[in-house]
Amino acid sequence: MDETKFGKSMSNRRTENSALSLLLQDLRFQVVDAPTKLRIIEALPVKGEWGAQTFDAVMTPEPTEPITARTLDRHLERLRLVEMKSTRKPIKDANLNGFFFGATEREYGMAAALGDRYLFAFIVMNSANIYGRPFAVLLRMDEVVQRTQAKRTQFQVNFRTHMQDESYTELVIGSGTQIEG
Repeated sequence: MDETKFGKSMSNRRTENSALSLLLQDLRFQVVDAPTKLRIIEALPVKGEWGAQTFDAVMTPEPTEPITARTLDRHLERLRLVEMKSTRKPIKDANLNGFFFGATEREYGMAAALGDRYLFAFIVMNSANIYGRPFAVLLRMDEVVQRTQAKRTQFQVNFRTHMQDESYTELVIGSGTQIEG
């Protein structure tokens, strides 16, 4: 396994966890469990297939009781879904100039479908800014689009997990060893 890739993944995970901790300091934000996420998606006025990965947290206008599958009905109308994008890079201020992030088609689709009920939380986990501490900025999809300088499509591909046919053009094992397929 590529050590750098693994290290980068662990580093990204630590950044995301730190960013989530920062966000959760504001008691309007909560992380809900997977069954509750699925119930939220089913109850929303959106069509299509959405997964539990389409958002990271939920937000209410003011702090409230823990949101669970049981309490969801009391909060659904005021609930906003929040997708986090985080960085450790120095970003000067809330203008987020130079902030680079990845987003999925599902996230953009859910944001478009829900309007102001879906927010992107851009979280800067660096103190080299005008605030002298980490900060977060919440943006609706239209605000993200307005700030976007460039956007490109990238395919992330997963091979099937149960391949039986071992057809391939060439197999290379180690250095200098080739096996014809």
